[in-house]
Amino acid sequence: MPKYPPAGWYHDGRTQGVLRWFDGADWTERTTPDPAAQVAVLPPPAPVVPTQRTPIGFTGTIATSPPPQGSSPSDALHWLLPIGRSWQSIAAGYVGLVALAIWPLGPVAIALGIWALSRARHGGHGRGRAVFAVVVGTAVTALGAYLLTGHLLG
Repeated sequence: MPKYPPAGWYHDGRTQGVLRWFDGADWTERTTPDPAAQVAVLPPPAPVVPTQRTPIGFTGTIATSPPPQGSSPSDALHWLLPIGRSWQSIAAGYVGLVALAIWPLGPVAIALGIWALSRARHGGHGRGRAVFAVVVGTAVTALGAYLLTGHLLG
């Protein structure tokens, strides 16, 4: 009769960092992560930019990467490009602009604007474009309806 090791957790021969349960006679399907194999991964330290020489070395500030261009409202690019806005607010703004020339798009601009406003309420950006679309969509729809009814009735 063969001599087996006692029942317990042993290193799995197939997967590194995993222990497999040996029941004393056969390997089971039960596995668990090997606590000895887990190593805490720390983020790399932030680089320090030397700013001033002192007798004991340099003092400095922690270097941080600058924010992406156009991400701040004080940046002109923020107002020109739709950076950080939901696609609903971008579409609403452009449909609102086109609706100024093609008034039947007014209701589409209103719908997209309302959708973008509800999206912005849950953390999205682009409220200004959404409000623009709702206001312009309402105005051109009202104007188009007024002109259309004037031609049909008059």
